[in-house]
Amino acid sequence: MNELIECPELGAGQVGLPGALEVPHNAYAALHRCASLWPDREGVVFPLINERLSFAQWLSLSNRLATALRGLGVGEGDAVALWAENRAEWAVTMTALAGLGAVLVPINTHLRETDLRYVLKHSQAKAILFSRRFRSSEYLEMIEGQRGDAQALKHLICLDPVDRPDVLRYDQLVASTNDSFTPAQPAPFAMGSVQYTSGTTGQPKGAALSFRAMMLNAAATASRLNITHEDRWTSIIPLFHCAGCIMNLMGCLSRGATYVGVPAFDAEHMFRIIDSERCTLLTGVPTSYLSMLEHPSRPQYDLSSLRAGTCGGADCDPTVLARCAAEFPLPGLVQVYGQTEASTLIALDTPDSPHRWETCGQPLDGMEVRIAHPDTRDGLPSMALGQIEVRGRMVMLEYLNQPEATRKTIDPEGWMQTGDLGYLRPDGRVVVAGGRLRDMIIRGGENIYPVEVENLLREHPAVAEVAVFGLPDTYYGETVAAAVSLRGAASTADFKAFLAGKVAAFKHPVHYFQVREWPMTSSGKIKKRDLQTAALATQLDVLP
Repeated sequence: MNELIECPELGAGQVGLPGALEVPHNAYAALHRCASLWPDREGVVFPLINERLSFAQWLSLSNRLATALRGLGVGEGDAVALWAENRAEWAVTMTALAGLGAVLVPINTHLRETDLRYVLKHSQAKAILFSRRFRSSEYLEMIEGQRGDAQALKHLICLDPVDRPDVLRYDQLVASTNDSFTPAQPAPFAMGSVQYTSGTTGQPKGAALSFRAMMLNAAATASRLNITHEDRWTSIIPLFHCAGCIMNLMGCLSRGATYVGVPAFDAEHMFRIIDSERCTLLTGVPTSYLSMLEHPSRPQYDLSSLRAGTCGGADCDPTVLARCAAEFPLPGLVQVYGQTEASTLIALDTPDSPHRWETCGQPLDGMEVRIAHPDTRDGLPSMALGQIEVRGRMVMLEYLNQPEATRKTIDPEGWMQTGDLGYLRPDGRVVVAGGRLRDMIIRGGENIYPVEVENLLREHPAVAEVAVFGLPDTYYGETVAAAVSLRGAASTADFKAFLAGKVAAFKHPVHYFQVREWPMTSSGKIKKRDLQTAALATQLDVLP
């Protein structure tokens, strides 16, 4: 099987693996290699639901599922949707589709009928594999309601037992075939997945990622984190998210590490899993790390097996990361920066770098990064704040069937606009410093970057979390507002006094609101547009 592609930029090599400068062709090829080298090692583990697959078992199930799907007419280039919480069948489906050369379409577990209808129709999914239900969502009923609009959808395959004549059962499909399977040989640059944005700012856009891009990104990330086949990597990230399926799952496959999954995040469940499974790496977001850091039960668990971890998000607080590193302990915790359109990570540091908390580290090997003026696109020097742009083989192929959106995002020279503001230090490390370009507040012609104000307010001892956003104003165009959750007593006057002299007066929030439950995306980011909408509707509590 031609399962390897040249990857000269990964000069560090594949620790413990043959072909030091090569990366598996796709996720199926990576699994095939793991099963050949370590057939009895655990590949996927879900301790809370007692699911454990060795690499050999994982490969056998993938072969069986791929054979069954091929019998249903699913082949190279066909789109197949996957709508499920984190579970072992998610991993099996991902590798089976890669073996077929089919296109994986992961669906956000929080989507409702409108966005589901759009994703199924837009991707032209030929089949969908799904959980019967997840939390309060009845997936089967919602899917059945879309069949009239999704004309390409031919097969519904439920991962759970179900008795419906028009619905196939996953367990029966894999039981009906053997594991003798000849994989397809798609070109490395062929489309391997369409990852849809959350849709919080309009209709979702589908980032089309190639097999090559995903595996290069996963392998480069694993290389930077020094992952080997001895590691056990756990994560709070949903597998439908690029960080879950590419960075975590494919990252494990690129090195033969074990993926230790959870269906959904719970701080104490994570402690129990890290302790009992002796996990060596942890992936989370700022809110999850803060939750674990402040959880009263944390000292009861032995977390000393952790050696490294990743934290992504523009609101990463270096002091929180430093505390996690010291108190979990999690010594090799690094801040990372990425984007779905770049096949996940763009930059991260090594676990022993002294700069791993206040910066996002060096760009991945094979990823070019520059800072450009948001309006002129002219390149800017180091330490100058501008839009982060990236180029390289890991950048998406396109926004699926949206040529105009693609042209607006990727220029003829291959530079992709991320929409994120930041700067490059003289040592080449990336700093995400201004938040999202669309979140920038323009007050009387002055640009205000919310992250700057947020970072200052987080230094106040009463602030547990903060989000800064703009509100319309008839005179200035926009004014600054801040929503805070408190761990102690504080007033608007306290915050005004705290910011005095630390930042220009025009950047000071005019409105303060108190929030007890944050509106969050599935990847753990605060939905600032929801806060803005709630504030305009007078649905937020005004801080006295």
